[in-house]
Amino acid sequence: MEITRGYARFIAETGFERLGDEAVLAAKRAVLDTLAVTLAGSLEPAARIALETVRALGGSPQATVIGAGERVNVTQAAFVNGVAGHALDYDDVNYSLGGHPSVPVLPAVLALAEQLGASGREALRAFVLGFEVECRLGRTQGPSHYARGWHATSTHGTIGAAAAAAALLGLTEEQTAMALGIAGSMAAGSRQNFGTMTKPLHPGRAAEAGLTAALLAQRGFTADATMLEAPLGFIRLFSPAEDCDPAQALANLGAPWELVSPGIAVKQYPCCYNTHRALDGVLALREEAGLTAETAENVTAVEVRLPASAAAPLIHPRPQTGLEGKFSMQYCVAAALLDGAPRLATFEDAAVQRPAAQALLRRVELLPRDEETRIAGGRTDVTIRLRDGRVLQRSVAEPRGSGERPLSWEELAEKFRDCAAAVLPPAAANGALERIAAFETLPDLRGLLVLLSAPVGAAI
Repeated sequence: MEITRGYARFIAETGFERLGDEAVLAAKRAVLDTLAVTLAGSLEPAARIALETVRALGGSPQATVIGAGERVNVTQAAFVNGVAGHALDYDDVNYSLGGHPSVPVLPAVLALAEQLGASGREALRAFVLGFEVECRLGRTQGPSHYARGWHATSTHGTIGAAAAAAALLGLTEEQTAMALGIAGSMAAGSRQNFGTMTKPLHPGRAAEAGLTAALLAQRGFTADATMLEAPLGFIRLFSPAEDCDPAQALANLGAPWELVSPGIAVKQYPCCYNTHRALDGVLALREEAGLTAETAENVTAVEVRLPASAAAPLIHPRPQTGLEGKFSMQYCVAAALLDGAPRLATFEDAAVQRPAAQALLRRVELLPRDEETRIAGGRTDVTIRLRDGRVLQRSVAEPRGSGERPLSWEELAEKFRDCAAAVLPPAAANGALERIAAFETLPDLRGLLVLLSAPVGAAI
């Protein structure tokens, strides 16, 4: 099966009209959410260090660093915005990918579109195609890819970013196959680095590498045209052959689009998505029991049962930093019992280290079930035991924000305003919202990107 050329042909031949209204709306929802978390993430140390590093390297001012009010070269912008977009672990998830689909692809699209002067239609087409390719690879390789320690956001995201950049550049089928082949040798990302700044480095490098691969292919750089499916190629290199399903790679591409089904799961809480079912359950039980920060000490034990594959990224049972807390079921549950719904401030170092949280998280037990499922999927069961003998239980199959229980556009806009509040003046945030809602009508993206880099206090 010629998977690499199959994708290349699909990318080269698929026009904007093929997307359909449903995919265009889904793409705008993903763009809105990803830009929201990129704005908030631009203030994080990881994003600041990334920007300082590329600034020191120098380069032509070709593309905008979101939230920073400055421009760097096109691959550097993709890198920094990719880091910022994932710095808070607040960005969207897709079940087929088993990771975060928008954050490695959108930064490459925005940077290249700005440099080229591409329209909103052209940028949306590229984004949808890159999203489709990376998620189809996720389906093809299955959960064993993640279980082996690879971070699918980074590995598959590199291929998705290359596909999107090839689409935006208008590469031929042959050039696109070369771009995918080059990207296959640039993909990487280990889950061992979860809970550190290197996790958001992954999508930043994926966006940069995928974009670089397409730019190289445009100029005649070559790669193996069977890179994805070959015996020593991407799919078999990153996953055991017996766990792969090559038929998933090309069957019914775009019918429906991955952006439509299963679509994106938008995060309500800025922490690992595999805590969200538990958090929905804990928050419902907290309200049912009338618990507050003062009465949370009456919780004697909490049991959280979920599939073993969903528990895999939750590697910090005794976190001491905010980044570790995002990958700690124990802390996320304790914080929800103490504070209610987790917010950005929940994952500051001081919040994680407070004695009440450290004491309560030791009463939370994570109990993985031996059950095969997608890393982002699977029912979660929560049991809370109280000092007065009450036992409270709740099961959550799909959290709020998932494709099955999506947030409304206004709820997404409210998340955007919240994320933008410390970065943009209100007029800039509202102007950006208007342009994102009409993304496919924009003649180019430069006006939107100017608004997304307006400093607080600027007159808009």
